[in-house]
Amino acid sequence: MQGIIETVLPIFALVLCGYALGRRRWMTEEAITGLANFVFYLAIPALLFRSLARGLGPVDLTVVLAYFSGVVLSFLLAFAITRAAFRTLYAEQVLAGMGSSFSNTVMLGIPLVLTVFGEAGRVPLMLIITFHSILIIPAVSLLLEIGRGRGKGWGEMARTTLASIFANPVILALLAGTAWGMTGWSLPTPAERFIDLLSGAATPCALFALGASLTGFKIAGDLKETMVVVLLKLFAHPAIVAVFAWFVLDLEPGVAAVAIVMAALPAGANVFILAQHYNTYMARSASAVLISTGLSVITLSLLIALFQGG
Repeated sequence: MQGIIETVLPIFALVLCGYALGRRRWMTEEAITGLANFVFYLAIPALLFRSLARGLGPVDLTVVLAYFSGVVLSFLLAFAITRAAFRTLYAEQVLAGMGSSFSNTVMLGIPLVLTVFGEAGRVPLMLIITFHSILIIPAVSLLLEIGRGRGKGWGEMARTTLASIFANPVILALLAGTAWGMTGWSLPTPAERFIDLLSGAATPCALFALGASLTGFKIAGDLKETMVVVLLKLFAHPAIVAVFAWFVLDLEPGVAAVAIVMAALPAGANVFILAQHYNTYMARSASAVLISTGLSVITLSLLIALFQGG
């Protein structure tokens, strides 16, 4: 247990610091947005590029299959449960599905996995993040557009989706880092030092920015429905991934652990962003992000303790 306290407590302490400063208004909304933009557009991409520029080595996509089996089944569970139990509308069912299956992989997942698993967690982490960004948001957006009766303009939707993917700095960093790693070249010393400086800021700034940004979320809406989504996200999603990782696909223990921890992460803010864009499910999605992040302090700590034998 001491190892878990030494590893996990500092991570969530940084999140709490950000939340406390945001709540006390020691950081303005513009300052929080600026810090989040620095993390998303510079620090995290630099970290991903540096990691991939060293080369991934042998790549086994089985971890992707295990993880996204959990995504699909968690999505369908939430879709069915909210439809049957709460009589929600189609768009609300889709966003509930996303809330139960879309993890906060960038702001929390990257610093958590690299801190806990180190180099051993790098490859499965990169693979999950790559497909997470490319698949889930476009798929959910497509489902929402179909529900709004816009399913006819497939060419336009495809162009818009591709444009959004390739404008994403995380995706660009993953592609650039992979391409550089394939060359086998070393980075020039000034470039390497510059990227190291940016990478060093990624973990503390991402965790602090996550905490500060949570002050913009409020608990509202139907809390019973929200708690169903939260429980599916924190328990059903990692449990399904664990079944596929351990029993169906027989992944290596370390790779399986990374996939399960990534599935156990709280709901990402993109759930709320999409809800806001489509002007539906906003209160419940904001509540799901806030509550799942708070509860994940306990659930992730217990899960990591299980994997580390403490």
